[in-house]
Amino acid sequence: IELVSFINKLLSPLFMQTKDYGVRLYFDKPKEEEIRVHGDPQKLEMALSNLLDNAIRYNVKGGEVKIGIRIFSDKPYVEVWVRDSGIGISSKDMKKLFSKFYRGDNALRVQTEGSGLGLYIVKNIVERHGGKVWVESELNRGSVFHFTIPTDEKLIPSREMIFNE
Repeated sequence: IELVSFINKLLSPLFMQTKDYGVRLYFDKPKEEEIRVHGDPQKLEMALSNLLDNAIRYNVKGGEVKIGIRIFSDKPYVEVWVRDSGIGISSKDMKKLFSKFYRGDNALRVQTEGSGLGLYIVKNIVERHGGKVWVESELNRGSVFHFTIPTDEKLIPSREMIFNE
């Protein structure tokens, strides 16, 4: 997958959604014009769409969502990050955030719809691709979700893995 064009294509339909929520969307493009990663495009699209959708829905009017790519010079991975200026996540909720069916208290107050499966799915997709996912957040200040994807396909697990919570 060529990551820059992949993200560009994914962002196009989201600009209308961001207008509905009163949020601005930016792509902090890397200097490199082409970044290749190995993976399932449909699954990676699902993971990124979940992160972007959450960043938009749990944001504040006039807020912003930024997505970017970081290339590691010392290891065969690329990091993708999604930063928002939204409601943030409490330290209590951070521990359970990637668990199946879990939704934080402030997320339930802001957005009553949702299954609590989005971040669980993101974690499973990223780890199935040989990457890691993590989050940094401050309540009422926003969040940054990060995940890595290998640039070397030998780092992708060769078979389906079962994840326990």
